[in-house]
Amino acid sequence: MDQLAFGCVRRAVLVCAAFFLRLIRWLQASYWVPNARPHPPDTLNHSKWGTHRYITVQNIKLHYVEQGSSSKPLMLFLHGLPDFWYSWRYQMHEFSKDYWTVALDLPGMGRSEPPAHSVTYKLSNLARLVCSLITALGKSECVLVGNGAGSILGWHIVNQYPDRVSRYVLLGVPSEAILQQLYQRGAIPIATLLRSAFLLYAGELPTLLARTDDYAMFNDLLGPGAKPQDLEAYKYTFAQPAALGHALAAFRENFADFFLEEYEYRVRKPANTPGLFLFREEDCFGQTPEEYMSLLTDAYEPLETRFVARVGRFMHQDDPKTVNKLIGEFLGMNVTRPKRPLGDGPEKQVIVKEVCGNCHENAHRKPAEAHHEKCVENCDGQAHRYVFDKSLCSSST
Repeated sequence: MDQLAFGCVRRAVLVCAAFFLRLIRWLQASYWVPNARPHPPDTLNHSKWGTHRYITVQNIKLHYVEQGSSSKPLMLFLHGLPDFWYSWRYQMHEFSKDYWTVALDLPGMGRSEPPAHSVTYKLSNLARLVCSLITALGKSECVLVGNGAGSILGWHIVNQYPDRVSRYVLLGVPSEAILQQLYQRGAIPIATLLRSAFLLYAGELPTLLARTDDYAMFNDLLGPGAKPQDLEAYKYTFAQPAALGHALAAFRENFADFFLEEYEYRVRKPANTPGLFLFREEDCFGQTPEEYMSLLTDAYEPLETRFVARVGRFMHQDDPKTVNKLIGEFLGMNVTRPKRPLGDGPEKQVIVKEVCGNCHENAHRKPAEAHHEKCVENCDGQAHRYVFDKSLCSSST
């Protein structure tokens, strides 16, 4: 009992100390005034990341970075919020051997011109803009890759314009319709909904807070392993006038539509486009991977899913080697897929998690997690990919 009481007191002291330290920081002028960044860091203009281009689509001057030959199939990358083309530097470098890789700055982000009206940020309008961009680049279709909000946009394009996408790889976030189902199940955490409501109704306060402590939000987004030049690239880009405001406007335009019933499926088109979805454990919203993935595979089939361990929201930057490997394996597959309407006949769901069979299928969430004796001998402490095949039969009505 004494130890329990001592532990509670110690915890209370630590919490109070952390609060007072934060209060002292808030009272410092330097906390509210970020460092001046008049010049971009060298990494933003380094030739190894590709060539910077501009193109006007629907009266908006868009910026993109390209690698590879335009004679090859187009691989188009869509970033999330707040983000810009630089997010995809590792993937562009990896896949430019076989594809014409193009990383787009969405309107108002990075070096792209902001739209005249914020309604441009609605998913339906952005989807049409991306399709127009594909045409303007001289292509009829692309391999579409997206992360975060770029994934939500990607799902919408696959749903509404499946003929413009040959294959797609989306990271971290399901479609808006799936998010609506999760909300109806009560699976989306209250903290997430409260943060979203704050961004929606708090006026300019979110952008003010994002600048505090010299844009510390990007230290959290990119994680402790981020290189100093990468942090500077993000902080410089979003220190530009109205850059954070444009990202906030894009969020607000679409969050207002989130509670509309079946928003994404007003013009539902069956898609037989092969897809890959990469997710973290945190992306399951409290659902088991099987339950979570069944929501996606019911709406988007053929779809394959892969679990990526020990990564943050920017998994393609946190662990580019694993992400690139999974994307490469998916694009290298030569599997005949049946062309059939959704919900007709048996469906096959494939879930891949990084686990080790010798450890009784337990995921290695920490690099230093103890292995079984035989596991150490067989895999040198590295997690294996373990494949689960689950047949789902649709019931006829």
